[in-house]
Amino acid sequence: TDVPNYPPYSFIENDRTLGIPDVPTSTEFETPGPKLAGWNQTEILPELTRRAVRYVEEAAGRGRPFFLYFPLTSPHHPVLPTAEFRGRSQAGDYGDFVVQTDDACGQLLAALAGAGLDSNTIVIFSSDNGPEFYAYPRDGTFDHWSAAPLRGLKRDIYEGGHRVPTIIRWPGVTKPGTVCDALFAQIDLMATLASHLGFDLPAGSAEDSHDFAPFLKGEAATPPRTTMVHNTNKNHYAIRDGDWVLIDAKSGAARQPPASWLAKHHVPAYGNATAGLYNLREDPGQRHNLAEKHPDKVAKLQALLNKIRAQGHSAPRLAKRGL
Repeated sequence: TDVPNYPPYSFIENDRTLGIPDVPTSTEFETPGPKLAGWNQTEILPELTRRAVRYVEEAAGRGRPFFLYFPLTSPHHPVLPTAEFRGRSQAGDYGDFVVQTDDACGQLLAALAGAGLDSNTIVIFSSDNGPEFYAYPRDGTFDHWSAAPLRGLKRDIYEGGHRVPTIIRWPGVTKPGTVCDALFAQIDLMATLASHLGFDLPAGSAEDSHDFAPFLKGEAATPPRTTMVHNTNKNHYAIRDGDWVLIDAKSGAARQPPASWLAKHHVPAYGNATAGLYNLREDPGQRHNLAEKHPDKVAKLQALLNKIRAQGHSAPRLAKRGL
């Protein structure tokens, strides 16, 4: 299954569906399309978790290195926690679904430990984007803002749209319990893991992937990345450089937040500004637009954004190759 609210509603194993999805949809959670008879959205997360645990156990029996990509469908819509987890949080069904997601990850970690693989297996956990628009009513009902203290949701180019948790458990490399505030992107995983494995990435590939292996291993004092370009919608760009972020648009929001939310979280209206400039070290919630106060910084970041867009890559290894 791909995203769980689009057809066909069926598990896909290797190159085929597990049965013929030929029954019309019948629930409010599904976009019209075919599904398997007896298809149950609530059982998607438990089944994927069982399969992942089984994969780890079987991999342990083979005694060879393995790779498991475990793309959870939760807590994506439809938000359907199983009965076991209903009421476990104080943030409604969504909070309960997050608790169930945490439990699924715990089962996978327990499987690694049970197989004796936890001491030599790299585990990386992250998310794909900020919360969906229904975070607004959830905040109003449960006083729970998923992206706090950040501003923005999925599709926005404010920090809340793309800044997500990233946890790396790398035995012998990352020290348990430590926190790093270095600028890092999921796309950096390719160059980092390739470097660790001694694999030379083909020319022209992973054009924005930076190698963090020396930094993580303590061989480099500073992280390799200081700049990141953010884009979700056409001609809607932001750029992060050090502590500064430029929203190169009248607003970083894909849709206007409710006035009640703006007031509650003390988020000012954009006014007549044509761009937004924020210092994330001093203002991680992006409440204070400094564009008028620092026009030179705006111009500098716009020039850097245009340069990166024009060259088509930001990874230094490609620049060295002249690509």
